[in-house]
Formats: sequence, structure tokens, C-alpha cells
Amino acid sequence: MPETEVSRSDRVNIDESVMQTYKLLTESTSIEESPFGTYKDVFMFAASMGYAGGVRKKLPSGKKHTIRREVFSENDFLVLKTIAIAETGDVQVLLRLDEILTIAEEYAHAGIHALKARLLDQHGRPLWNLVEMVSS
Repeated sequence: MPETEVSRSDRVNIDESVMQTYKLLTESTSIEESPFGTYKDVFMFAASMGYAGGVRKKLPSGKKHTIRREVFSENDFLVLKTIAIAETGDVQVLLRLDEILTIAEEYAHAGIHALKARLLDQHGRPLWNLVEMVSS
């Protein structure tokens, strides 16, 4: 089902306040320290964590970093669309790309705090904390 035109940018927004977490999880040369390859990977995991925890958090006004829509695969968008349908209970949300992106951004904004707590604020290396979290 094609999305209708959007009233906002089709880029995914990430608030400046959490960019340090995104950087820590992606930019080290050691996979044990930075288990994610891209900001998009962190965003997808954070959005999933936010949804699983049932917590959405509006992005504050101010400086944002963005991820271009083209970076996301069709499978990534399938996950984000599924979250949007589950959140709204309305399959018609698939026609509103702006709403899909807003829901994903808000879940990711909540989820990044949970991800930071589980991977970076605990004893151990982030990769092994991630493995522990996924396996438990």
C-alpha cells in the first residue's frame, strides 16, 4: 500500500541529546565497544525496544540529526509500519508516512534511553551486554 504525501520531511529525526549514545554504539573500531554498524541500526533497535517497553517519548524541540529515508530498507520500513499499525490499531496509518515516522521516532527516543542503560551504563562491554539482553 503506497504512502500518501507527507507534510514533514521523510527523514527520520534523532534528538541531539541522544547523539552521544548513537556515536558510542557505532563509532568505535572495536565491535565489542560499538556493536552496531550504523545509526539506522541503533534507531531500529531503539524503536523496537521502545515499543516492547510500551514507552513513547516526544522529541524535544531543538537541534536534530536525521537519517535519510533511502538508508532504510523495505524490511526496515515493514517493521516501522507494523509498529505504527499496532500503536494505532488502524491499517489506514499505512497511508500516512508522517505518522509512521513520528511513531517510530518517539518509540526510538524512549528506547535509546533503555538501550543506553542496558548496554553502556552496566558493567561489561556493550556487545556482551547486548548478547545478554537478547538471550535473556
